[in-house]
Amino acid sequence: MKGYIFVYMMTVLGIFASPFMPFIGICVYVLFGVMSPNALWYYSLDETFLNTGIGFSEVVAYPLIIGWALNHFGNLNIGKAMLPFSFLCMYTFWVFLSSMATGWTPMGQVQNLMNVRLLLAMLIALSLCDTTKRLRMFIWVIVFANGFVAFELNMSYLQGFNRLQQTGYAGMDNNFFAVSMVVGSVLAFFTGLAEKNVCMKGLAFLAALLQAHVIMFSMSRGGMLGLGLAFIFTFLVLPKSMTNLTIFVLAVVLGLSMFGETPRKRFFTAFANMEDLDGSAQTRLKSWTNCAIVMREKPVFGVGVTKWASYTQSRFGLFLEAHSTWFQAAVDSGIPALLFLLMFFFVSAIRMLPIIFHRIKVPDPELCHYARMVFVAVIAYGISAQFVSLYAMESVFYTITVGLIILKIIHLQNVEEREQERLRMLEMQERYGYSM
Repeated sequence: MKGYIFVYMMTVLGIFASPFMPFIGICVYVLFGVMSPNALWYYSLDETFLNTGIGFSEVVAYPLIIGWALNHFGNLNIGKAMLPFSFLCMYTFWVFLSSMATGWTPMGQVQNLMNVRLLLAMLIALSLCDTTKRLRMFIWVIVFANGFVAFELNMSYLQGFNRLQQTGYAGMDNNFFAVSMVVGSVLAFFTGLAEKNVCMKGLAFLAALLQAHVIMFSMSRGGMLGLGLAFIFTFLVLPKSMTNLTIFVLAVVLGLSMFGETPRKRFFTAFANMEDLDGSAQTRLKSWTNCAIVMREKPVFGVGVTKWASYTQSRFGLFLEAHSTWFQAAVDSGIPALLFLLMFFFVSAIRMLPIIFHRIKVPDPELCHYARMVFVAVIAYGISAQFVSLYAMESVFYTITVGLIILKIIHLQNVEEREQERLRMLEMQERYGYSM
């Protein structure tokens, strides 16, 4: 019942607030996208809003777009965020071209629609977030959504049913969702570091801990590897103050305490000799070999969006997913799609480095913590995604949106400073009657 009331309250808020305050609408939309309330409260929640056939996210999206338009499409002066966002646009367009060239399928149409919806949601969020305050609210929406889902999965696990490993979550298997939790735990940890309020700080760290535990009982080797890498890169970019180091060491101790015998044995099977690898690992290696063969044969448009599994059955006699986001992008839509997607992630991460190492001026110190968050999350995701075929995982794309918003806020600050300097120069000219 709690889920029913919460989701309908949020939906009504999104519907009626969006035309006047579209930022509220995009927050509700992102909340639903990350949380997947139909999966979380499947036992009590309607499949669609009031059984109308329209999903909860979709019913919020329509007034959101109207409100965005009435708000003059926000502020699209996004500065250095333009390049990485352009790469994502080119990736989305190339996937569309691939679908046209290789023939449409119902699942391919769904995937293209998901890509466009995600791109539009990112654009709306990017255009409406132009202050640190709004950015903080946007981040907390993602942290809350991931943390609450992790809480529910932990409760199910402690009650004796490992729901994630047995049934997955929101159409995602344990490996897929574990990678999402890696990204979410990084977000929550750095949000805790950035928070000044003690209660909010504790809530963020609790969300990070819950998500780390989900990764452990998911038994996903890719997720565990991603979490381990997140620890390493967090240490590398973390300011080495006594407070930060104490928090980091405590996080490592808690993480190792959750890395029990069962997940440890599961993780180290990934490093066994070739003849000792389990079926899952051998399947991945075979699938990656098949992907490499097809990438040479069909480099431009691939075999078609979502067609890979059936293609492998006819081509290689095995019905297999690519088991890698990067291979999946290449064999589905061609090498150009892979390059556009990689450049989106790479440029988004690289543009956080000058902020992390204080090479450029930022209007708020919190932005440095948020930049570290984006950088670590992208690196951890990028390596973990090599082991899982992920289709438009919303949490990681919204995390990168955080990085793009940081770039926009810094750009707007620079524009404002230049304008103030121009006005000062004009004032000096008027006062002293000469050109500066």
